[in-house]
Amino acid sequence: MASVKMGVAGRAALGAVFAASLVATTAGTAHAASGESSAYGVKAKLGPVTVPETVKAAYPGGPPSAYLARVAIPGVGSINAVNATATGSSTTGVTKSTARTAKAAVNLKLATVGADAIGARCDAKPGSAPKGAARIVNGTVRTALGGVALRLPVNPGPNTRLTLPAGLGSITLNEQIRNADGSLTVNALHVRVAASSPLRGDLVVASATCKAGTAEKGAITPYAVDDQGDRVGNVAFDLQQTSRRAAAPSCTGNSMGYCTFPNLSAGTYKVCVIDVPDGYSMPKPRCKDDIAVNGNHRYVRFVIPEEKGKKG
Repeated sequence: MASVKMGVAGRAALGAVFAASLVATTAGTAHAASGESSAYGVKAKLGPVTVPETVKAAYPGGPPSAYLARVAIPGVGSINAVNATATGSSTTGVTKSTARTAKAAVNLKLATVGADAIGARCDAKPGSAPKGAARIVNGTVRTALGGVALRLPVNPGPNTRLTLPAGLGSITLNEQIRNADGSLTVNALHVRVAASSPLRGDLVVASATCKAGTAEKGAITPYAVDDQGDRVGNVAFDLQQTSRRAAAPSCTGNSMGYCTFPNLSAGTYKVCVIDVPDGYSMPKPRCKDDIAVNGNHRYVRFVIPEEKGKKG
């Protein structure tokens, strides 16, 4: 028999078995691995002056954001309105981090580096390499006499390196470092002071790091019932992802009337009935569209009408 006929009590008992079976089916659904992101506002080691990573945010674990009105670099300068954020999703595997400052001024004796705003961002999502960018607003390098030696580009390309005046060292804008674990670090501004200077060392302003996780997989379980709500077995279904034209996988419902398409990436899907057992007609509509999957398990019900007088 293609369908399971029974009364109300029997349907309730069968429903409990059906639900338990679905739980067993979903147990194998793949889960996400969380990504990572972090950011900090300032880090410096300039001669005798040390400022550890300050104004820090991290995901997971937190804090998701941090802010400090002013970070002082003793004897060298200060950086104002320092802000860092780090976020992510354990479902999609997407992560993002940002670090931003307002006005900054750092006196390196032979030159002063300054800007009205400095920012870095890093974005990562499963299936592609992390991306980052930096922005420097009204950035300049001035000589000891106050003249403008360099004007810093607003949207520097990755790893834009400039030479500081008077053999003082170098400055790298939008420094992008691909780390061994697959993460990306973006330093908006990285000053390297030459060893000949009493302030020899490094200064980093606005640093963001990100690494994608893996997106949680979802599932779709189509199931078939007749006009009376009884399960109909041996109904064949196929699955199509709306954004792709790949060959459609198919499955055939068991005696409980269902089968499952597991391990589905996030997206929008369509499920269609492609065959029914003898004694039944194709349902109307034959397909269910716009089934959104994003790490969840969706159940799709089809009513399979009996062909009157033809079903045994």
